[in-house]
Amino acid sequence: MKSALLLLLIATLASPAHAAPLVCLMQPSRIAELGTSSPGVIESLTVDRGDSVRRGQVVALLRSDVERAVLGVAQSKAQADADVRAAQAAADFARQKFARSEDLFKKQFISEQALDQVRTETQLAVQKLAQAREQRGIWDRERDLARSQLAQRTLVSPFDGVVAERHVA
Repeated sequence: MKSALLLLLIATLASPAHAAPLVCLMQPSRIAELGTSSPGVIESLTVDRGDSVRRGQVVALLRSDVERAVLGVAQSKAQADADVRAAQAAADFARQKFARSEDLFKKQFISEQALDQVRTETQLAVQKLAQAREQRGIWDRERDLARSQLAQRTLVSPFDGVVAERHVA
């Protein structure tokens, strides 16, 4: 079931608590109509008509089970560094092997073909390390995207004010 939510917030000039009540019509200094950017089922409303709200206060939440799960998976991927560490170890080992092979080639203990093979293996290991680091960067961006998608499920007040109207469908 899809839902629509519209909250009308108004900001008023604060008057001292001890001041006498005014018998007049107050005009808001700002008006904001809040709505969700994505359809969804309303999980909770934290304000009602006439409630005071502070800037950044959560006023409504849409169901976000899927978004929370996606964020959990993305965070796990972004924190997993075994691939990068393994690729780093393989690249380090390949560089050491290549350095030893160069020494052996200079002393004519191995052929040029063997040296070329070790050189190619080193280049492959370095490329796999770069690939693992790029994948890690992609996972970091996926985590940021999942956080953004989850944040879209939360409606917050843009400024201090009072809820003037609340329409929920």
